[in-house]
Amino acid sequence: MKKLIVILFLILLTVFLTSCEPNKYFFKSNVRNNEIVSIELLSYRQDNVAVVNSTDGMLDFVFENMEILEILDSIKNENFIFEFSRIEFFQGYSHLNTPNGVGVKINYENGDFLIVTDRIKDEDEYGGDAILFNSDGIFLEYFGSISWIQTFTELIDDFFDTQME
Repeated sequence: MKKLIVILFLILLTVFLTSCEPNKYFFKSNVRNNEIVSIELLSYRQDNVAVVNSTDGMLDFVFENMEILEILDSIKNENFIFEFSRIEFFQGYSHLNTPNGVGVKINYENGDFLIVTDRIKDEDEYGGDAILFNSDGIFLEYFGSISWIQTFTELIDDFFDTQME
């Protein structure tokens, strides 16, 4: 009887622990990686930043709030995307309704673009969200939040002259 109780406990524990795992997304599975035309380092500031639990409250991109800091040399695009594709994004958590901070803008052939920004301050709980917009800045898709922001910061520092730290 004790063995049965222990086995049932272990099964329940396993189910509980695996059910708490968030959905993960990696850009290595993104079919649009071969459509990238340029990658830019940018600073984006938005006044209406809020934490949301779904994509219903996502804001469109305001081009006037963006400052291009640097454009990555196109011969480095493939290597950057290879490294970027290894970064893990978590889906299903609360996130910002808009980009905010310093990050990258990945531009696609049709004018769509992906924005991933770092947190404004290290103590900020939210940030590092990957958000896709169309060429007019209309929100299209939310991919998730970076699981470990330091990997993103190091990637920017490795590829751009402008340093995050």
